[in-house]
Amino acid sequence: MKVSNKKLTAVLKKRSLGRLLNEIKMLKSSTDLDKFFGEIFTKDEKEMILRRIVVADMLERKFKYREIEKTLSISRLTISKVRDMLVKRGYGRNPGRKRVYSMSVDHKRRKQKPLLGYYKGAASII
Repeated sequence: MKVSNKKLTAVLKKRSLGRLLNEIKMLKSSTDLDKFFGEIFTKDEKEMILRRIVVADMLERKFKYREIEKTLSISRLTISKVRDMLVKRGYGRNPGRKRVYSMSVDHKRRKQKPLLGYYKGAASII
């Protein structure tokens, strides 16, 4: 499915979110919710949403990424994005997110060695 490049206006977005909220308020059971999802989402979209909810539940129950990946046949990237959503960083790209990279053990050792290596000849070349 291709998404249009044209953005919704603020008025249309507010009106559509209000309508969606009213529709959701009228739901009384999980059967009603399933029917509602079936009306507004394709089968694949519905499956993706439900998988993300299951991932969120498994993360909250402290499952490891590897267990979630194996159980649901879902990528670690998707699991990571759902985790970001749970900690209120949003789903998907987050350019403001500060990434912290740890230095590998090899990198730390390399920093301690002299830049040009050791001279094996005379004690001093001067």
